[in-house]
Amino acid sequence: MDKEDKPQAKVKGFFTFSPTLINEMVKLGGGAEELSAYLVIKRGAGAKTFSNWGANSVAQYIGLSYHRAKQCINWLEEHEFIKCIAIVKNGDSQKSKNKWQFTFNEDEVEVALSNALIDGVGAGDKNPPLFRLRNEIGMGKWGIKSSRIDAIVVLLNLYRYHCLAEYGGINPLLGVYKGWQAADNFDGDQITELPDTDATLYEIEESENIVYKHFANETLFYTSNDEERYQRFWDAFNNLKDLGWVYETTQIWSADPSANKDAEPLYTLYVHDRHARNTDPYLANLINKISIKRLNPDYGFFNISGEFEDEFNHFNGQFRYVALARQGGFPIGIYRLKFRAHTRDAGKGMAEEEMRHKRWLKALHGMLDGL
Repeated sequence: MDKEDKPQAKVKGFFTFSPTLINEMVKLGGGAEELSAYLVIKRGAGAKTFSNWGANSVAQYIGLSYHRAKQCINWLEEHEFIKCIAIVKNGDSQKSKNKWQFTFNEDEVEVALSNALIDGVGAGDKNPPLFRLRNEIGMGKWGIKSSRIDAIVVLLNLYRYHCLAEYGGINPLLGVYKGWQAADNFDGDQITELPDTDATLYEIEESENIVYKHFANETLFYTSNDEERYQRFWDAFNNLKDLGWVYETTQIWSADPSANKDAEPLYTLYVHDRHARNTDPYLANLINKISIKRLNPDYGFFNISGEFEDEFNHFNGQFRYVALARQGGFPIGIYRLKFRAHTRDAGKGMAEEEMRHKRWLKALHGMLDGL
């Protein structure tokens, strides 16, 4: 084992992968271990075109034996996804080091992945994500091997359509989303005007998860049966949710994005992940306080502090949101990925989310204080 083969110190950053090459690996018979090994080696490259991460790194981050890690690397090399090259330092061939060079698809813009997807975060670095995918994932009716490959393929495809600036998460037009529908409040009303404001309060409850068939077909193309492909997609998606790598945000949009090309996100109503609620802004608690103060103190579906705690599920998934009376709003469940690469676009995306939040935060405080 070379010293260069040991995992390097963990640093913030990201690496990229080619969805086309991932699909090629699957077509050639690569499984979850081969795909994971490729991602680990790519992580070792960072912004470079070569990597010195090898079997030690693959074994550590995936949870394989050294022998099995070598087999995965040999498979990648045999199918020409990676190539062993010697890097000569200062013209001295005696000091050359073996590195892995990658095949690139010049016509494709690669997708960025956070280093944390390989390294883990905080205490999670003792049990990194790909290690968890191998050991903690649910088996399902098609067996553990299928569950593993489905989960990693679905995850990588979700990253292709994760656009925080435009959609606040995964593009609902190309991927998956949660439906929401009108509900009755305690008085049997679905819509209530807020006195002395130009805003309206809407009652909603969650509906069903939706996935466009072409996305399931595109993602699990290696499954021939249509019904099986659809079921395996949702098994994989739910496994990713159980691992905490995908979580829902209930958002309010100006209109239905599937029917109106000019629709845009207004604000995030709630974040359905207790860890993400520490970082991702949302407005459900403030809206609840407005409804209690302006309409009825018995509207307090939340805890004694006026904050929603979904562990207690006080009102069976029912929410309320505020929208301008003239504009209205459209509730939709947009999914977000936990491990987000610190790219320029991701930074712009969270900045857009913060601006939307601050804009509505100011308006809602005006309603709460009677301004």
